Amino acid sequence: MVMLSRMALLAITGLGLSGCIIIPTPSHGGVAAITKETIESFEPGKMTRADVLLRLGDPDKRLEGDRYFVYQWTRTHGYFWVTLAYQLGTGPIRYWHYLGLEFTPDNRVKRVKVIDPWWFSTSDQYPRLEEWMAEERELPHL
Repeated sequence: MVMLSRMALLAITGLGLSGCIIIPTPSHGGVAAITKETIESFEPGKMTRADVLLRLGDPDKRLEGDRYFVYQWTRTHGYFWVTLAYQLGTGPIRYWHYLGLEFTPDNRVKRVKVIDPWWFSTSDQYPRLEEWMAEERELPHL
């Protein structure tokens, strides 16, 4: 009986010490992260495809005969710590970011779209970029 009560006390203590801590931080770090200033410099009608390539390099995706360029990168938005009576894991919380650029037939930037994740988003946000591309897909390539 004493053994059973000690096991129950141990289980309750373990549950009491269990948990998950999430520490949000300003987004930072990342590989090939594109700054807000760089994105704002892509002025529609003025910036050319060559200017974009010189500034950012080859895109991650080229779609519809180079009508669209897609760049993607990850950034850290916080950290997590999970414990169950003892530490189980820690690590960064990373999300994908996307930059979509549409070009005119004369190779000038037509539209720019940045897709940033929502906090605690459990799904990839790339479909939002596809929706943006589809907005003018039915229209002639002007």
